[in-house]
Amino acid sequence: MNITYLLPLVCFWHTITTEISKYKPDVITNNIVCSIHSLLFILHYNYNYNLDYTTHISIGFYLYDLLYIISCVYRAKSTNANEVFKRRVPYIIHHLIGVYLLNASLTGENRESMLHGYNLLETSNIMIYVSYHLHKEYASHTRVIVFSEFIQLVWYVYYRIFLFSVYAYEVKSDVAQFCLTTRCSIFVVYCMGLMWSYNLVKKNINALKELHRYGTSMTPDSKLN
Repeated sequence: MNITYLLPLVCFWHTITTEISKYKPDVITNNIVCSIHSLLFILHYNYNYNLDYTTHISIGFYLYDLLYIISCVYRAKSTNANEVFKRRVPYIIHHLIGVYLLNASLTGENRESMLHGYNLLETSNIMIYVSYHLHKEYASHTRVIVFSEFIQLVWYVYYRIFLFSVYAYEVKSDVAQFCLTTRCSIFVVYCMGLMWSYNLVKKNINALKELHRYGTSMTPDSKLN
């Protein structure tokens, strides 16, 4: 990990956040910045362009987002600071593991296998950002949001669970050579993906129930309006 790369990159992410926040609320700004990070890595990886520097871009993003999370907890009122912290703990763990694994890819633990897996994980996140943006910016468009959340579920499970599982099996000999901490970190990330998939399934079921209740509660005349 090259510290001379990281400091400017953390500043880079701060600058992007500051500029977008002039036009959007904090939560939407953070979601947009997260999506920019994912797209940057995916494009660089698929075009095999300067992957060492791209890996540092991702590490810089995780470090910046950790600072953002800490600031959110710090700004929370004392009455709900613990609640905010509990909600943010999975993201803190995720980011710390992300920094560790990306750094491991820079220091020789089968770089190609690591980065290909990371590319799958970042690709799985794309619809999360899209769905969240629609939910925050177009909350009145119920059917659009329900549809986007279903696409999010299918997209996420396909990349994060199915393709990642298949890939992990294909490179199991490489994974076996990783140190114990690396293998445990990958396992934790995979389990977090399973938990998030479960939450998405529940969210979709509840959304369909709400949509059905909304539809049946409307009169025929109101449905025409």
